Amino acid sequence: MQPVPLPIRILIIDDHRLFNDGLRLMLNEAPDIEVVGQIYYSREAMKQITELRPDVLVIDFNMPELDGLALTRQITAEFADQGILILSMYGEQRYIDDFKRAGALGYMLKTATRSELLTAIRAVAIRQPYFDPKLSDLKQYANHTDDVFLRKHRLTPREVDIIRLLKEGFTSIQIAERLNLSAHTIDTHRKNIHAKLGISTIAELVRFAIEAGI
Repeated sequence: MQPVPLPIRILIIDDHRLFNDGLRLMLNEAPDIEVVGQIYYSREAMKQITELRPDVLVIDFNMPELDGLALTRQITAEFADQGILILSMYGEQRYIDDFKRAGALGYMLKTATRSELLTAIRAVAIRQPYFDPKLSDLKQYANHTDDVFLRKHRLTPREVDIIRLLKEGFTSIQIAERLNLSAHTIDTHRKNIHAKLGISTIAELVRFAIEAGI
Protein backbone atom coordinates (compact mmCIF):
# COMPACT_ATOMS: atom_id res chain seq x y z
CA MET A 1 0.00 0.00 0.00
CA GLN A 2 1.33 3.41 -0.96
CA PRO A 3 1.65 6.10 1.72
CA VAL A 4 -1.10 8.70 1.73
CA PRO A 5 0.13 11.83 -0.09
CA LEU A 6 -0.55 14.94 1.97
CA PRO A 7 -2.20 17.02 0.92
CA ILE A 8 -4.02 14.85 -1.63
CA ARG A 9 -3.86 16.83 -4.87
CA ILE A 10 -7.17 16.82 -6.71
CA LEU A 11 -8.01 17.82 -10.27
CA ILE A 12 -11.75 18.14 -10.97
CA ILE A 13 -12.97 17.51 -14.52
CA ASP A 14 -16.65 18.40 -14.93
CA ASP A 15 -18.32 20.60 -17.53
CA HIS A 16 -21.07 21.71 -15.12
CA ARG A 17 -19.53 24.87 -13.71
CA LEU A 18 -21.80 25.19 -10.69
CA PHE A 19 -21.17 21.59 -9.68
CA ASN A 20 -17.45 21.84 -10.40
CA ASP A 21 -17.10 25.04 -8.36
CA GLY A 22 -19.23 23.69 -5.52
CA LEU A 23 -17.20 20.50 -5.40
CA ARG A 24 -13.96 22.51 -5.20
CA LEU A 25 -15.24 24.54 -2.26
CA MET A 26 -16.44 21.41 -0.47
CA LEU A 27 -13.20 19.46 -0.98
CA ASN A 28 -10.95 22.34 0.00
CA GLU A 29 -12.57 22.33 3.43
CA ALA A 30 -10.89 18.97 4.15
CA PRO A 31 -7.47 19.52 5.79
CA ASP A 32 -5.77 16.73 3.85
CA ILE A 33 -7.07 17.71 0.41
CA GLU A 34 -6.04 20.44 -2.03
CA VAL A 35 -7.85 21.09 -5.30
CA VAL A 36 -5.00 22.03 -7.63
CA GLY A 37 -7.14 22.61 -10.71
CA GLN A 38 -10.53 22.61 -12.35
CA ILE A 39 -11.32 21.65 -15.91
CA TYR A 40 -14.61 22.49 -17.63
CA TYR A 41 -13.65 21.18 -21.08
CA SER A 42 -12.58 17.55 -21.12
CA ARG A 43 -10.24 17.96 -24.08
CA GLU A 44 -8.01 20.15 -21.91
CA ALA A 45 -7.49 17.34 -19.41
CA MET A 46 -4.31 15.72 -20.73
CA LYS A 47 -2.37 18.99 -20.78
CA GLN A 48 -3.44 19.85 -17.23
CA ILE A 49 -2.68 16.36 -15.90
CA THR A 50 0.82 16.58 -17.36
CA GLU A 51 1.42 19.99 -15.81
CA LEU A 52 -0.26 19.50 -12.41
CA ARG A 53 0.36 15.78 -11.76
CA PRO A 54 -2.61 15.38 -9.38
CA ASP A 55 -2.94 12.39 -7.05
CA VAL A 56 -6.62 11.90 -7.89
CA LEU A 57 -8.76 12.95 -10.82
CA VAL A 58 -12.45 13.42 -10.05
CA ILE A 59 -14.17 12.99 -13.42
CA ASP A 60 -17.79 13.46 -14.44
CA PHE A 61 -19.37 10.64 -16.45
CA ASN A 62 -21.33 12.81 -18.88
CA MET A 63 -19.40 15.52 -20.70
CA PRO A 64 -19.57 16.97 -24.20
CA GLU A 65 -16.63 16.61 -26.58
CA LEU A 66 -14.99 13.71 -24.71
CA ASP A 67 -17.08 11.79 -22.20
CA GLY A 68 -15.78 10.38 -18.92
CA LEU A 69 -15.23 6.86 -20.24
CA ALA A 70 -13.30 7.94 -23.35
CA LEU A 71 -11.27 10.34 -21.25
CA THR A 72 -10.47 7.66 -18.67
CA ARG A 73 -9.18 5.36 -21.41
CA GLN A 74 -7.05 8.14 -22.83
CA ILE A 75 -5.61 9.03 -19.44
CA THR A 76 -4.74 5.49 -18.36
CA ALA A 77 -3.10 4.81 -21.72
CA GLU A 78 -0.60 7.57 -20.94
CA PHE A 79 -0.61 7.62 -17.12
CA ALA A 80 -1.09 4.00 -16.09
CA ASP A 81 -0.98 4.64 -12.35
CA GLN A 82 -3.22 7.70 -12.29
CA GLY A 83 -5.88 7.59 -9.57
CA ILE A 84 -9.29 8.16 -11.15
CA LEU A 85 -12.61 8.56 -9.36
CA ILE A 86 -15.77 8.80 -11.45
CA LEU A 87 -18.81 10.79 -10.38
CA SER A 88 -22.00 9.64 -12.07
CA MET A 89 -25.77 9.78 -11.99
CA TYR A 90 -25.93 6.21 -13.30
CA GLY A 91 -25.72 3.06 -11.22
CA GLU A 92 -26.09 0.47 -13.97
CA GLN A 93 -23.55 -2.32 -13.65
CA ARG A 94 -22.41 -2.15 -17.26
CA TYR A 95 -21.20 1.42 -16.80
CA ILE A 96 -19.31 0.47 -13.67
CA ASP A 97 -17.72 -2.49 -15.46
CA ASP A 98 -16.73 -0.26 -18.40
CA PHE A 99 -14.94 2.16 -16.10
CA LYS A 100 -13.22 -0.65 -14.21
CA ARG A 101 -11.90 -2.04 -17.48
CA ALA A 102 -10.80 1.45 -18.51
CA GLY A 103 -8.72 1.76 -15.34
CA ALA A 104 -10.84 3.86 -12.96
CA LEU A 105 -10.26 2.93 -9.32
CA GLY A 106 -13.46 4.48 -7.95
CA TYR A 107 -17.04 5.12 -8.97
CA MET A 108 -19.40 7.24 -6.88
CA LEU A 109 -22.96 8.35 -7.45
CA LYS A 110 -23.63 12.08 -7.40
CA THR A 111 -26.04 11.44 -4.54
CA ALA A 112 -23.06 10.59 -2.31
CA THR A 113 -22.56 12.58 0.88
CA ARG A 114 -19.46 14.68 1.53
CA SER A 115 -18.18 12.06 3.95
CA GLU A 116 -18.66 9.25 1.42
CA LEU A 117 -16.90 11.21 -1.30
CA LEU A 118 -13.93 12.00 0.94
CA THR A 119 -13.66 8.32 1.85
CA ALA A 120 -13.56 7.43 -1.83
CA ILE A 121 -10.94 10.07 -2.62
CA ARG A 122 -8.67 8.95 0.22
CA ALA A 123 -8.92 5.34 -0.92
CA VAL A 124 -8.15 6.15 -4.56
CA ALA A 125 -5.24 8.35 -3.43
CA ILE A 126 -3.48 5.24 -2.07
CA ARG A 127 -4.60 3.28 -5.14
CA GLN A 128 -7.26 1.26 -3.36
CA PRO A 129 -10.49 0.59 -5.33
CA TYR A 130 -13.60 2.21 -3.89
CA PHE A 131 -17.11 1.94 -5.27
CA ASP A 132 -20.20 3.60 -3.87
CA PRO A 133 -21.77 1.21 -1.30
CA LYS A 134 -25.21 2.01 -2.73
CA LEU A 135 -24.17 0.29 -5.94
CA SER A 136 -24.50 -3.08 -4.20
CA ASP A 137 -28.28 -2.75 -4.50
CA LEU A 138 -28.63 -2.26 -8.22
CA LYS A 139 -32.30 -3.23 -8.17
CA GLN A 140 -33.12 0.35 -7.24
CA TYR A 141 -32.08 1.46 -10.73
CA ALA A 142 -34.51 1.21 -13.61
CA ASN A 143 -33.47 -0.70 -16.73
CA HIS A 144 -34.70 2.01 -19.08
CA THR A 145 -31.16 2.65 -20.29
CA ASP A 146 -30.79 -0.88 -21.61
CA ASP A 147 -28.29 -0.91 -24.50
CA VAL A 148 -30.80 -2.32 -26.99
CA PHE A 149 -33.31 0.38 -26.10
CA LEU A 150 -30.72 3.13 -26.47
CA ARG A 151 -29.49 1.83 -29.82
CA LYS A 152 -33.01 1.38 -31.16
CA HIS A 153 -34.01 4.97 -30.46
CA ARG A 154 -30.51 6.51 -30.76
CA LEU A 155 -30.94 8.09 -27.32
CA THR A 156 -28.25 8.86 -24.77
CA PRO A 157 -28.66 8.10 -21.04
CA ARG A 158 -28.91 11.85 -20.38
CA GLU A 159 -31.74 12.18 -22.91
CA VAL A 160 -33.61 9.30 -21.26
CA ASP A 161 -33.29 11.05 -17.90
CA ILE A 162 -34.73 14.22 -19.42
CA ILE A 163 -37.61 12.29 -20.99
CA ARG A 164 -38.44 10.75 -17.63
CA LEU A 165 -38.44 14.14 -15.91
CA LEU A 166 -40.57 15.69 -18.64
CA LYS A 167 -43.05 12.84 -18.24
CA GLU A 168 -43.20 13.65 -14.54
CA GLY A 169 -44.16 17.22 -15.37
CA PHE A 170 -40.91 19.09 -14.77
CA THR A 171 -40.15 22.20 -16.83
CA SER A 172 -36.86 22.80 -18.63
CA ILE A 173 -35.78 25.19 -15.88
CA GLN A 174 -36.59 22.64 -13.14
CA ILE A 175 -34.78 19.87 -15.03
CA ALA A 176 -31.76 22.13 -15.50
CA GLU A 177 -31.60 22.71 -11.75
CA ARG A 178 -31.87 18.99 -10.98
CA LEU A 179 -29.19 18.00 -13.49
CA ASN A 180 -26.86 20.97 -12.91
CA LEU A 181 -27.23 22.08 -16.52
CA SER A 182 -28.40 25.30 -18.16
CA ALA A 183 -31.99 25.66 -19.37
CA HIS A 184 -30.58 26.27 -22.85
CA THR A 185 -28.80 22.89 -22.73
CA ILE A 186 -32.03 21.18 -21.68
CA ASP A 187 -33.93 22.83 -24.53
CA THR A 188 -31.24 21.65 -26.95
CA HIS A 189 -31.61 18.10 -25.60
CA ARG A 190 -35.38 18.37 -26.03
CA LYS A 191 -35.00 19.38 -29.68
CA ASN A 192 -32.65 16.45 -30.27
CA ILE A 193 -35.05 14.06 -28.54
CA HIS A 194 -37.97 15.25 -30.68
CA ALA A 195 -35.89 14.88 -33.84
CA LYS A 196 -34.72 11.36 -32.94
CA LEU A 197 -38.20 10.17 -32.01
CA GLY A 198 -39.99 11.99 -34.83
CA ILE A 199 -42.37 13.79 -32.48
CA SER A 200 -43.31 17.43 -32.04
CA THR A 201 -45.36 17.78 -28.85
CA ILE A 202 -44.93 17.08 -25.15
CA ALA A 203 -48.06 14.91 -25.29
CA GLU A 204 -46.40 12.65 -27.85
CA LEU A 205 -43.27 12.51 -25.72
CA VAL A 206 -45.22 11.52 -22.62
CA ARG A 207 -47.05 8.84 -24.61
CA PHE A 208 -43.71 7.47 -25.83
CA ALA A 209 -42.31 7.45 -22.30
CA ILE A 210 -45.31 5.57 -20.93
CA GLU A 211 -45.27 3.00 -23.74
CA ALA A 212 -41.50 2.53 -23.37
CA GLY A 213 -41.73 2.10 -19.62
CA ILE A 214 -39.44 5.01 -18.87
